[in-house]
Amino acid sequence: MLRYLNERVLSPPATLAPERRRSFHIFLRIYLFVTAIHIVFMPIFLWIDVPALTALNLMCIGVNSLTILLHLRGKLLPALLIKLPFVITLIVAAGMLLGNNIGVEYYFFIILFEFVISDLERRYKIILSAILLGTFLIMLQWLFGLWGTWTLGEPAREMLHALNLMTTFILITYIALQVYIVSEITERRFRSDAYKDSLTGVYNRRAIIERAESLWRQQGSFALLLLDADHFKQVNDSYGHSAGDKVLRHIAQLLQHVLRERECIGRVGGEEFLILLPDANVDEAVKIASRLREELASQPCRLGKRILSVTLSMGLAWSHEEQLLNDVIDLADRRLYLAKSSGRDQIIAEGGESFDTTARYETFKGPSSTEEV
Repeated sequence: MLRYLNERVLSPPATLAPERRRSFHIFLRIYLFVTAIHIVFMPIFLWIDVPALTALNLMCIGVNSLTILLHLRGKLLPALLIKLPFVITLIVAAGMLLGNNIGVEYYFFIILFEFVISDLERRYKIILSAILLGTFLIMLQWLFGLWGTWTLGEPAREMLHALNLMTTFILITYIALQVYIVSEITERRFRSDAYKDSLTGVYNRRAIIERAESLWRQQGSFALLLLDADHFKQVNDSYGHSAGDKVLRHIAQLLQHVLRERECIGRVGGEEFLILLPDANVDEAVKIASRLREELASQPCRLGKRILSVTLSMGLAWSHEEQLLNDVIDLADRRLYLAKSSGRDQIIAEGGESFDTTARYETFKGPSSTEEV
């Protein structure tokens, strides 16, 4: 149920810009929590028997509900600006009716905090903060107890002051915690997106090359397998690019299923994938490559009732075969080209030392490239 609420009911609208989703999640949690605080305070207002404050608190609950609805529809700034006047009215009225030393002025810090972390332009933040500060000073100097006809005993006053101080502390802590949690989640998502191919979910070219560079710096032995889906252009031409995308996702999922934990795969071109096999000798690497081809042959991609059979051509190279990582990648590249030109659907693990295909794969060359697929 909670998962459904988070993914469906409380999720940002699809039209909301990605850069505003962080603010969406933070303020949605704030509005829900603050609404709960207003509800908790209802018995307190009833206890001190101030009908005006009880009515204002009920009004704030209703306005917060409207604020949440607007927020869920992507109206972030209107939602924020609608609720604030009612909250400020409740704070000022409480000070005027109950007098000082009950701690209602602390809630101005909550409002100021909301201004600071909101998506408002800087000039509006300054203007609204100045208005808030002016209201705060006027309240302290002239408005406290202006209509104070409800007299509270010292124990009740001390209790309200402690309660308001504690509530302010809880709210500030909660808001700061939500800012941290949502920011951390957003940052992790950005880091993940920066290293994942958006179509297939495997590493993108930059990430897989960085992994290869890391293995190279460790001076460990590893195999590098470059593979390409045969006749992939015909799939796009015959069935459309959506079918081609499905085939690529299918290939990536099968490859990930076959590979072991330390082995990793990345998409380095349209239908090309690069696989790193740490500590794999010649026989092991060939067996893994053969298993990848067999897995795809036994589980072809299905498009409705249609079966899209796709084969793989592969080029294998080992880290000890060349002095530079660039050259190892180029060697696997040349062997892949030999596999394609020799009939496809095969693995080439030797030869290609003098065969030049630099022009054909120039966009891929270079382990330090940062271009993403």
